[in-house]
Amino acid sequence: MDEEAPGMDVTIWATLDEQGPASRGDLVVHWFRTAIDFFFSGEAKELSDSYAVVTESYRGGRDTKLKDVRQNWPTLADALRPHPFYANVGFHEPSADEEEWVDDFGRIGSRHQGRGGTHTGLSAALLAGDRISDPAFCARLVDFLATALDGADPVFARVDHLNFHDTPDLEAALRRTHRRYLQESRTYLRGYSWVTGVPSELAARLGEAWGLSATGAFHAVRELRGGGLLLQATETLAGYDDRAMRKVFHALAAVLPPGIPGEDPGRELRIVFEDASGV
Repeated sequence: MDEEAPGMDVTIWATLDEQGPASRGDLVVHWFRTAIDFFFSGEAKELSDSYAVVTESYRGGRDTKLKDVRQNWPTLADALRPHPFYANVGFHEPSADEEEWVDDFGRIGSRHQGRGGTHTGLSAALLAGDRISDPAFCARLVDFLATALDGADPVFARVDHLNFHDTPDLEAALRRTHRRYLQESRTYLRGYSWVTGVPSELAARLGEAWGLSATGAFHAVRELRGGGLLLQATETLAGYDDRAMRKVFHALAAVLPPGIPGEDPGRELRIVFEDASGV
């Protein structure tokens, strides 16, 4: 998910490494299948056409291109299971002219991250609109993430509104290299958002689910079967204001990377501009 696309406003991200209890290939397949079932299985016109692009390796190899991913799911799953370098699925309105550009209204992705693909970045984007104020819809976003990460112990996860950057805001603010963040992702938490995924090592340092629930910073704390936690700051995405963000920052400060955050001219950052090591 490289650029913002009109019509999409909620983004969901997760990062896997090699330590998960299930193979990354199987987890990638599960992520795509779960996203299709949760968000892109209806009959809405804007989602009725779809495509998939899968690139086996950054050095070349086989490319898989498909139309109508629901009808061709077995072929797509076979292409995803070997854990390819890059995969993208988009959903859009039908067009009478195949040469006409049509913007995506929903998207699912995965790509290798780190040298040699040490990590895998997973993503999904969709149109929520006014539903960011609907508790039932927001609960479904968290349900998706919990289901899609079943069998994983992700090093990080987040749900954002109007943020299409594939790196967390805190990473941009602290200006350390992306590779370093990936290497230290089970030592320091990469950031925080309305929903934040915490790996098992950092969850233990924070007192596990009970300890984090006791902080009062979270509407819900959910344990992942494969390890780690999902922390939901407020009942709705619309309710994630600066006060709620500050409470999350203080609850997670013990595992956030040290340093004074700075502004980034290329994006609007939703973070607390304080050194977490001083909390």
